Amino acid sequence: MKERPDPPPGLEIKKRADQSEELLIAKLFEQYGTARSYRKNEFIFREEDECEYIYFVHTGLVKISQSAEEGHGITLFLRSPGEIFGVAEVLTRQRRQRFARCIVPCEVLLVPAAHFTSLLLSQPELLYAITVSNARRLLHMQSYVETLISRPVGWRLGHFLTQLGEREHNEIHISLPLSHEEMSYIIGCSRQTITENLNKWNELGIIRYEKKQILIYDAEQFLSSL
Repeated sequence: MKERPDPPPGLEIKKRADQSEELLIAKLFEQYGTARSYRKNEFIFREEDECEYIYFVHTGLVKISQSAEEGHGITLFLRSPGEIFGVAEVLTRQRRQRFARCIVPCEVLLVPAAHFTSLLLSQPELLYAITVSNARRLLHMQSYVETLISRPVGWRLGHFLTQLGEREHNEIHISLPLSHEEMSYIIGCSRQTITENLNKWNELGIIRYEKKQILIYDAEQFLSSL
């Protein structure tokens, strides 16, 4: 694991949204965080580890997973640039309940858990920002559960892919960081169903799919067809 003692000068935090709470959290990590680089598939922490840090994704994509009895990890969440993770166990004084692993090479900012807790106690505006951020996640999770229950698999997969991609005009370009099996855990279906849907869309000419690269030709048409 490559480590730098301090964030480089002028580190530009990538932000997913312009809400003031997210900006405040980003500035916290920019000011107090230590930057570390992780390789693809490298663990950031494992289940039952002591909670030493709070984490902020600067670049890359991190999956938060839980071990299953079969020995496979079930991916529960993805954390993208601008998102924090590892807060819940610190605040509840537990060991890590899940493991965090890099899907692609990542740069993550770390703030020591004790320092983070001290900042929350001394800065009410930061405590409020974390509370709002957690509330948004809870609402998102409620919406996610509703989607799993009420929407067909094709719709869930299609919208999940659009969230992973980068939009250029009306096209969406996706460098797929997950295996079909990992995606099946996230959207709640079988691996075979993922493969069948991608192949069907490819044959219909709605997408181009080859070697983990997906191009959605017309985003509006694609979403309306789901």
